[in-house]
Amino acid sequence: MFSFFKKSPTPAEADEPILLPEGWVTKPASVPPPPAPALAPAAAPVSAPVPAPVAVPVPVPVASPVVPPTPVARAPVVVAPAPVRPALAPPPPAPVPTPEPARQGWLDRLRAGLRKTGGSIAGVFTGTKIDDQLYEELEEALLMADAGVKATQFLLDDLKRRVKDARASDPQAVRALLIDALAELLAPLEKGLEVGRFTPTVMMVVGVNGAGKTTSIGKLTRHLAEADQKVLLAAADTFRAAAREQLGVWADRAKVEIISQEGGDPAAVSFDAVNAGRARGVDVVIADTAGRLPTQVHLMEELK
Repeated sequence: MFSFFKKSPTPAEADEPILLPEGWVTKPASVPPPPAPALAPAAAPVSAPVPAPVAVPVPVPVASPVVPPTPVARAPVVVAPAPVRPALAPPPPAPVPTPEPARQGWLDRLRAGLRKTGGSIAGVFTGTKIDDQLYEELEEALLMADAGVKATQFLLDDLKRRVKDARASDPQAVRALLIDALAELLAPLEKGLEVGRFTPTVMMVVGVNGAGKTTSIGKLTRHLAEADQKVLLAAADTFRAAAREQLGVWADRAKVEIISQEGGDPAAVSFDAVNAGRARGVDVVIADTAGRLPTQVHLMEELK
């Protein structure tokens, strides 16, 4: 605007450099950036041709025959039973205290032992014939009853002789013959107790430990004392512990005297008791011994 008022420079002026004061720095004139290229107008979108609607045949559903559903068999439902809690067992009844059996006396025990022995022997004669088996069973029963080997053999030989003489054919008849043989064998041993024939009358009780010697002496002493017999006891069992004290208890109960020597010789104790009985005028002297049997000859000779 108003460019026509300006004077156009001459070419010389245009080429002449312009002098600047000292210290000034020339700076190139800013060059305007090139104009951006003009963008072409965007093409208008071309719409795609829309196809004409085509009639599509729609299938008409044909009604199918209704088929009733086949019944399906259902498995039976098994209901598990509820767990049953086990019933608690009742508490066990309190044990009823059993009364202690009454203690049997000496005579009752003797009868029980004889009854057992008699039952074992009587069981031999339950058969129907007399043969070797019968005699073998009888021999075993006699040996189990402590009859001894010699006595058993003597009884069997005597019984066979009696059976042969009597021509017995029944086992019960053999039993009756055995009773007769036993009675005849024991008859010489049936002797009464003679007191007063000798002064004093000396009795020596022998047997193994636990056979009941001391207890039998106590009962015999009481029986003689009640019969007004003066008794003196000899504690010749010097080996068993408390044997002297046990015999002393029986002597105190029967109120009789006793001769004892702790740790002494059995023969010496018995000898002293016999001499004391003579000196004191007693009727009976009973000597208690230990560990001796009538079959042990050397021990029996020791006490003579």
